[in-house]
Amino acid sequence: MFEFFPGNYRWSYNALLAFSAGAQLGDVGLVHQALLASNGDDEVWHTEWARLADVVEGRTVGPLVSDHTAAENLFLASLYHTISEHFISPADPRRLESYAEVLRTFETARARYPHSIERVEVPFESSAMPAYFLPGEGSGPRPTAIFVCGLDTTKELWFLRARRQFAERGISSLFIDTPGIGEALRLRKLVTRADYEKPIAAAVDFLQARSDVDANAVGLIGSSLGGYYVARAAAFEPRLKAVVAWGAIYDYHRVWIRRLQGTGIAGAPTFQLMFITGTDTMDAAVDAVKDFRIADFADRITCPFLIMHGLDDKQVLMDDANAAFAAIGSSDKSLVVFNGANGGSAHTQFDNHLPALQVCADWMASKLG
Repeated sequence: MFEFFPGNYRWSYNALLAFSAGAQLGDVGLVHQALLASNGDDEVWHTEWARLADVVEGRTVGPLVSDHTAAENLFLASLYHTISEHFISPADPRRLESYAEVLRTFETARARYPHSIERVEVPFESSAMPAYFLPGEGSGPRPTAIFVCGLDTTKELWFLRARRQFAERGISSLFIDTPGIGEALRLRKLVTRADYEKPIAAAVDFLQARSDVDANAVGLIGSSLGGYYVARAAAFEPRLKAVVAWGAIYDYHRVWIRRLQGTGIAGAPTFQLMFITGTDTMDAAVDAVKDFRIADFADRITCPFLIMHGLDDKQVLMDDANAAFAAIGSSDKSLVVFNGANGGSAHTQFDNHLPALQVCADWMASKLG
């Protein structure tokens, strides 16, 4: 994995995350030297990426700026605000202030974007999960994929990563903040949970009630920790027709035990696990994910299932991907390993994102029709 900040995996990985979602090299160049000079100071990370977001938003003003151009720059500003937010403690009020900027700039971009992006609310238990619905090209009810995030990504990031790759293949997209993620966590106080088939079932219910969705062609894609979420849903939600774990999770509890023992690495601060689980200590947070393991139910998975994993993934080892693949019960299962030449070899391929995105979109199109 190329390191923009040598010796600082967390910063380098998050810089690559930004590029996977559309960051521009020249933009990052505007803040790179200040970040290097800070010697890994997360305060500088926050202020510099937020400053960059403001610079990019400034490009939306002027008599020759079209709505399309303004939307693209506002999406970039939303992305840079997202990256600026990542290392702020949830106890710091700036965390919510920063996320408010993510939502503001994304919403302004959405309103000016030439393609339809519908903001929707998916009813769930006594609350609702916010999401964006992007219709696929073509006429009539469309196949639809649900996109689920991981430890520290959001529905906004998922849209920016996928853009129109699925829509151009005729697949509609539901980018959703489920429990423990994005707006559902920050503003709805929905923490993560082991029984992830329940929020996914609510999303399927929502889609099947829409006249523009083919009720018999709903797929599911989850990235990073989302690899556990989608495996759990695939085992217990029979209406899913195809599922992708973009980054395998075999035993998430064990992943965190390794990290706390110093034999594993994370792309986010440890407080993020406490944040998504709604706990106050790392011991309690790690205990909260003790059931996040797929060995208990993987044999129940019968739908087409794709695992995509990086050969040099330092966050979740290749051994975990092999174990997850072996445990999946489906007769129609595939494991695609990205080695650098065929796509990024790091965690969830942020080091070369597009080839993996294309594999994912092509596979889902082939399974949903």
